Amino acid sequence: MTGKQILERAALRSEAAHWFNLQRSGDMTIDDERLFHEWLDRSDAHRDAYRLVDRAWMIAGTIPQDPEMLGEPEPVAERRAPWRRYFAMAASLLLVVASGWGMYQMGVPGFGGVQDQHFRTGVGQTTTVTLPEGSIVTLDSETEMRVSESPRERRVDLVGGRAYFRVAADPSRPFIVHAGGKSVRAIGTAFEVSFEHGNMVVTLAEGKVRVEEAAAEPGIGSGTDMAPGGQLVIGADHNWTLRRVDVAKETSWTEGRLIFMRDPLSEAVAEMNRYSTRKLAFKDGKIPDKQVVGVFEAGDVDGFVKAMELNDIARRVSTTDDEILLSGAE
Repeated sequence: MTGKQILERAALRSEAAHWFNLQRSGDMTIDDERLFHEWLDRSDAHRDAYRLVDRAWMIAGTIPQDPEMLGEPEPVAERRAPWRRYFAMAASLLLVVASGWGMYQMGVPGFGGVQDQHFRTGVGQTTTVTLPEGSIVTLDSETEMRVSESPRERRVDLVGGRAYFRVAADPSRPFIVHAGGKSVRAIGTAFEVSFEHGNMVVTLAEGKVRVEEAAAEPGIGSGTDMAPGGQLVIGADHNWTLRRVDVAKETSWTEGRLIFMRDPLSEAVAEMNRYSTRKLAFKDGKIPDKQVVGVFEAGDVDGFVKAMELNDIARRVSTTDDEILLSGAE
């Protein structure tokens, strides 16, 4: 089997894992179900890939017998997270290391699967990947990262963009994210890392991480430990700013939503443009000094523009396939 065929088979299994996980999560919509059946009908290979994932789940059926998984019945609303954990473990058994659409992946094949991986998303594309050791990573639009493992550590190089990490606990091998000469070290936790234009932002949702920056002189560097709810901003000028934030707001993009709570219009426009090939631009480059409050679907630039017009923040001047030109409301 050629390297190309190996990658194509891995990609197909990844798509199958995406649909299987979505069904198990209970979040599948009517449109999702239609797309799922269309995917199944494309070829026998698609159906075989789905059956392979389903069979792996059946093999992993002994997992819920773990004493930690048993106990008093939980309310229905609280059952989704454990099911997702079970699936992550089953996917790890299969070495299904990627799920989602529009993701580009390359790897060096090793025994039983891909050992070193390279992921990249395009404009408006977000995806979730399950790494072989069980950690789950959600990549934002226009994000690139490389993943490698060794007996001593699990390493991610975030080349650019933004990613949310839910790290599988493994005290013997820390999970380290590297970006721009800085590192975020975790064992079992959940956090977001953004690296763009030389600026790094770390937002901690759960657990504990240590962020370090290597200095030019050997043995000298900066570092700090973070607690949940904290956000660390390290500028290209090496200034560090640690503050408290609303983690649900900061990570809302992982659920396909963008939440703005008195955010500057310039920042809201930049965030909306991240998910759309049709960009928002202001006439003469003059963005009004306004604040935005609202919840928008990622990529819904038309809905965002309509909201600005209704609130007398800005108005539409013209529209093309590539751009919506705006001006400040008079």
